[in-house]
Amino acid sequence: MNQGQTARRATTLLGLGLALAFATPARAQSDILEGAPTEAPSGQRYKSPQLFAFELKFGPYRPDVDSEFASSGPNARSPYKDFFGNGRHLMTQIEFDWQVFHKMGSLAVGAGIGYFSVTGTAPLGNGTGLPSGDSSGFKVVPFSLSAIYRFDYLLETRKIPLVPYGKLGLDYAYWQITDGNGDIAQDAMGNSGRGGTLGWHVAGGLALVLDFLDPDAARDFDADLGVNHTALCFEYNHADISGLGASGRLHVGDTTWSLGVLLEF
Repeated sequence: MNQGQTARRATTLLGLGLALAFATPARAQSDILEGAPTEAPSGQRYKSPQLFAFELKFGPYRPDVDSEFASSGPNARSPYKDFFGNGRHLMTQIEFDWQVFHKMGSLAVGAGIGYFSVTGTAPLGNGTGLPSGDSSGFKVVPFSLSAIYRFDYLLETRKIPLVPYGKLGLDYAYWQITDGNGDIAQDAMGNSGRGGTLGWHVAGGLALVLDFLDPDAARDFDADLGVNHTALCFEYNHADISGLGASGRLHVGDTTWSLGVLLEF
């Protein structure tokens, strides 16, 4: 090999080396600009860290106000039924969870708030039960603090999209009663128609994780926005909001169910 061929080969190798040296950072920069990867280095699906959950749910509700009064006999009273009827109305709730532990499921601490409102007409005082011209409104805003366990081990290991879960916690419910003018009602003794009641709750539910319906969309949702799972939830809840043993508290709990949407991220 003469000197000219050696020089040409050296020049060629140097050119290839420079090309690779500049191409690698350029490609790395391009990958950063295009966003997070959707595949892990091992070839498995990319998954962002899962730390939180958000839940929005709706269900029927009927505050158990009448439970503190006698249901039969000469002293029988049912003020809630007399004013607002015996039906159930919509309760809307949201909850935000911090998932503090992941092993054989997830353990979380959650804080929630709800809203319930109903209007009715007071009956005449002559014993006929006919409606009078006086209307009334009743609102309940419950706050909750819960310990939550979701058994998502089979979802993570076997891709089974059903996740049972349970909740246990404390409640504080603000409530108010308004008259026909929208003002806080007062009784004959001058007591205000607003207050708060402490209580507790226990709940069990089942989440249907929707990732299997469109795995590509679920992967992109996670890579782009950090949402690990999207699910539909059915929950059965018992809330005893009657004062935690204290007397003279308005009872505003209920045993009911709800449907909702859950996002884990």
